[in-house]
Amino acid sequence: MNNADFTRLADVVLGEAVVALLSSDDHVSADGVARQLRAMNSDETNPEIRAAIALALGEVQSEFFQSRESRDADVLVFGALTGPNGGNNK
Repeated sequence: MNNADFTRLADVVLGEAVVALLSSDDHVSADGVARQLRAMNSDETNPEIRAAIALALGEVQSEFFQSRESRDADVLVFGALTGPNGGNNK
């Protein structure tokens, strides 16, 4: 399987994880998608699909970490701008 096909397969399993969450009325979040991908991996026997699931899981975890890191930085900047009293200078 070439790299483009492997990446496409990872996208497919990621989409399947999201559809499974939507079908079960579960929240679609990075944690939920990661949980669903892990569940899919435990039931999968095809090594190529397991590798694609691992790639998709890595992407979800990486994006979640980057998003959280960015959000935390924004909170810190906002706190520095508003000061220790939350902008209330009374």
